[in-house]
Amino acid sequence: MRLARAFILGAWLIVAINLLMAFGAIGIFGRMTPAIENILQKNALSLQTCESMLAELNLARLSQHSNEALKRFKKALLKAQNNITEKHEAQALKKIEENYLQALNGNQTAIEITVKNLRKLGSLNHAAMNAANTNARQMGTGGAWAIVFMALLTFISGVILIHQITNKLLIPLKEIKTVLIEHLSGETKRRCTGFNLPRDIRSIYGNLNQVLDRSMHNSFDD
Repeated sequence: MRLARAFILGAWLIVAINLLMAFGAIGIFGRMTPAIENILQKNALSLQTCESMLAELNLARLSQHSNEALKRFKKALLKAQNNITEKHEAQALKKIEENYLQALNGNQTAIEITVKNLRKLGSLNHAAMNAANTNARQMGTGGAWAIVFMALLTFISGVILIHQITNKLLIPLKEIKTVLIEHLSGETKRRCTGFNLPRDIRSIYGNLNQVLDRSMHNSFDD
């Protein structure tokens, strides 16, 4: 029956939209989380190296420069150089590399240059983390609105399907039930009627009305 196929298709459409909504949500948030986590981890490492190098510079100003401080500074610098994630980090790191030895030895100009570029390095990574946070919010908001849109589409599809089932199936079934009950109660002239009915329902109405007509004629003949 065409009517049955139409209802089944409508039901599967709703199921498909719900599946699309579920997998779409998983895809959006699944793609967002690793990207943000990766950015935050790398930028956090760069910030950590900046803090370490600033600490060693500060210690060098308060006390005599030591080989241990130099080793710690070089270790932090190497980590930063192996973790370049932003556009201008390499330039800042180059300036730090050129001046840190003199800075650790107390050269005021070298200290100022090194501190300035460490601040620049920190600012770049802070900006990247803020951008990652903004991007995460935007993706989250976009994903939420996409889910809302698909949920609205599911709701509209459901309303349309319910409307179709009511008008094309439930109301005709109620008409058939009413006609049969009245026929059994003695109202033999009542027939199934309706407008804008599906072909399948019109066929059923026609066949049932023929059966009722024959039954009425047979009762007259008797």
